[in-house]
Amino acid sequence: MKKSLSQKPARKPRSSQFQMTPAMELRMVKAMASVGSLADKQARKDDKVQREARMAIAETFDAWLEWLEENAPEQVEEMFFELGCFATATNRRRLFKHAKTPEGVAQRAQEQVDRWKAEEEAAKAAAEVEAAQSAADADN
Repeated sequence: MKKSLSQKPARKPRSSQFQMTPAMELRMVKAMASVGSLADKQARKDDKVQREARMAIAETFDAWLEWLEENAPEQVEEMFFELGCFATATNRRRLFKHAKTPEGVAQRAQEQVDRWKAEEEAAKAAAEVEAAQSAADADN
């Protein structure tokens, strides 16, 4: 005797895509505007905090530099050298106009920056040669 298997009802195909009503769209627009406003307000607060922190560092720098000259004069030259190495070219020129910049630091920092640039260019050229060799090996 054969048992009859129960058949599952066929799934209904989705009749249509979800569509927002005008009221739903209006609520969504208002919610997005609210989120945007809150994010903008928080970003402005964060920017203000960071501006104030940078200003505090700038205002404290000269006092710290004077203390450093008295207690560790060899570190003054090293500090100007390191700042000069990581500054942009424009900021480097400005930095080395500071009254307490030791002589020779500008040239030393520029030599270091030039050395880094040469190393970077050499590494880039080596990478290009290696890539060309890899491509040639892949073709063979």
